[in-house]
Amino acid sequence: VKTVISFDKGGVWSFLKPPQVDSLGKPIDCPSKACYLHLHGVTNFHSYAPFYSTETSVGLVMGTGNVGESLRFEEDEVHTYISRDGGLSWVEAHKGAFVYEMGDH
Repeated sequence: VKTVISFDKGGVWSFLKPPQVDSLGKPIDCPSKACYLHLHGVTNFHSYAPFYSTETSVGLVMGTGNVGESLRFEEDEVHTYISRDGGLSWVEAHKGAFVYEMGDH
C-alpha cells in the first residue's frame, strides 16, 4: 500500500514528500529511490489512527504512518506526523503511533 495526494481534486496524484529529519532531529535514513511518507487510513482504524483534518484547522493534517517504499504495520516503524500546509510538507511529530484531536480555540 502506498499513499498519494492530490491538490487539484484528483487531476494529478503524487506521493507524499517525506520529512528529512525525525522528531529527535536525526536524519531519516531512506536510501531507496522510492522513499515517501505513507499514512494509515480509515481501513486500519482498529490498529492505528487514520489521517485527520478539520475545516476549522485550515492546512493542518495529522496521521500515523512511516517513511519508506510502502506502508508498514510494525509498531516500531509507525510514527505520528503533522502537516501545516495541507499535506505539501510533513514533519514527524512524535515517535510511535498516537491518537490525536484538533481544537479550534
